[in-house]
Parts: sequence; structure tokens; C-alpha cells
Amino acid sequence: MQAFSGPYWHPANQRGFILDWDGVLAETKLDFTPIYDRFFGGKRVMILEEAVRLPATERDALYEAIEKIEVEGAEKAKPVLGALELISWLEKNDIPWAVVSRNTKKCVAMAAKRASIKLPPIVITRDDGLLKPDPQVFIKASELLEIPWYQCVVIGDFLYDIVGARRACMRAVLVRRANEEWSNWADVAYNEVIDLFYALGNPQPLIPWEYQPVVRKRGFKWLERAFGLTVKLVGDDAFEILAKLAAMGVGSFCIDNEVRLEADRWRNSPYIDPKYLWEPLDKVVSDFLIKRFPLAKVVSDGEVLDLPCGMSESISFIEELLSR
Repeated sequence: MQAFSGPYWHPANQRGFILDWDGVLAETKLDFTPIYDRFFGGKRVMILEEAVRLPATERDALYEAIEKIEVEGAEKAKPVLGALELISWLEKNDIPWAVVSRNTKKCVAMAAKRASIKLPPIVITRDDGLLKPDPQVFIKASELLEIPWYQCVVIGDFLYDIVGARRACMRAVLVRRANEEWSNWADVAYNEVIDLFYALGNPQPLIPWEYQPVVRKRGFKWLERAFGLTVKLVGDDAFEILAKLAAMGVGSFCIDNEVRLEADRWRNSPYIDPKYLWEPLDKVVSDFLIKRFPLAKVVSDGEVLDLPCGMSESISFIEELLSR
């Protein structure tokens, strides 16, 4: 695959793929409107999560109604446009992939047989006790794939897929619902799965989710220049400055690997988990960046900018530098 330098990414460069089932691979046309109307007064709720609040007899009736809809969908399943091509691309490029679904194993297997879709070795359903958008289901998938979570991408057609991916700190691709108001939760959105397939065959650099706000505000050139900077973090407010500068697009941070996160510095950064106390500072910063700004990196040398002391002074310094 083509690797992109700078603040860019593409799903074609991710090492592991985690795919939704209904709507991404199998067209089952599941419609839970009767469930909402019958059990929840027409409210669009998270059905399986809300089921536990119902009386036992009503809950049993709900599960029976859900299974009826899912079985009917599985019995008439067909491949989503582009699904077979996507699977073929993954296999041709030796990219491990998994299916994660809120459906049951029984219905996924039925739909796969009906639609002649080859399932991967890793299929995680609600029978396994984890439900999207719980991030642990995606983390589990990455562990089974033996691919680091930050090198995986989630492909989904619904909010639960995208929220779950964001919670798991994974790249998120939305298909078939590119015009939804929540589509901006995804790194990139495609109108159809076949469009994703075409994009994988001809990858063009994409702005990742974490840098889209700064590009909207300041433009592509700003981001490219900011990403090329390396700054040295000093002072008790270093983590606040780190978060601000990383959001502005700064791509490298120079950290003294001999320094540890001492109590006073941690106390001034209350959002840093206590588990990092007395850990090497470069590890603490690396762990922070990999979850929020995975393209940014920690360095120990190179051409480094020394920042002035203080949050506002540091921000003004970088803004002035990049505005020249």
C-alpha cells in the first residue's frame, strides 16, 4: 500500500479491518419500527440495552419479536453492493478482517449462507456478551486479529459503529449514510460500500478526524506547516499546552526520556490518569497522543522549537510562526 507522509491517512493503509454485518456486508433490510412502537412508545432507543428495564414477560416477548425480524432478514439476505469486492480486496492484500455485529451468530450464519458471503474466522456477535457501541467489542476484535487497535479501522453504516470506533480510539469509516447529521463522527464517509472499494484501489490522502477542525478554520497549508514542527514541552502546564498544540496540528513533541511524571506536575494536569504517576514522561505523552492524535509522535532530538513559558504565550508563538 502507498504510505502517506505528513498529517494524512487512508483506510487502505490500516493493517486490520473490523466490519459491521447488516448493511455493510449483508443487505437484510432490518426494520425495528414495530419494536419501537410496541415496546417503547415509538421512541428510538437502544433496544437491547433498554430490554433489561422491562418486566420479564415483556422482555421475553421483545426478544422473540427481535429474533423474528432478524431471521426474516437473514432468510432474504443478499450482498450489499460492493461487499464482495471489498472482501476480495482484503483477501488479495492479505489484510486480516473481522465481523462485529449486534445480531446473533445464528442469523449472521444464515444470512451469510443465503447471500453466499464468506465469513472470516473472527465473528463477534451479541452472543459473545458485548454490544456496540461498547468499545471493548472492537478492542476484542483487534486482539483476536493480533493487530494493534490503533492500526485498525471500523467500517459501519450506523451511529453505533462510529461511536464505538471513536470510543476505542480507532479510525472510523461510514458507508451508506454519508448525509446523516452524525456523519462527522467518522474519519471519512462514502455513499456506498462500492465507493469505499474504489477508494481503496486508488487511495488519495485524507485529513483524519482529529485534524478536520483545524483545516476548516485555518486551511490545509497551515496543517502541513504545523505538522512539520517539533516543539519542546516544559513547565507544569505542559500537558495543557500539548493538547492545544496537537489540536492545532503540531506533529512532533520533544520529551526528555530521563524525566518522570512527578506528583506536582500530575496534580496540575488532573485529566491525566493516576496510573501514569512516576512513569517516564515520554511514555505518558506517547500514550496520550496515540489515543487522540495518532499521527503525532514523541521525539528525543532534532530541530526543536523552544516554547515560551505559559499557555497563551506558547499558543501565540506558534500562531505567529505559522502566519508568516
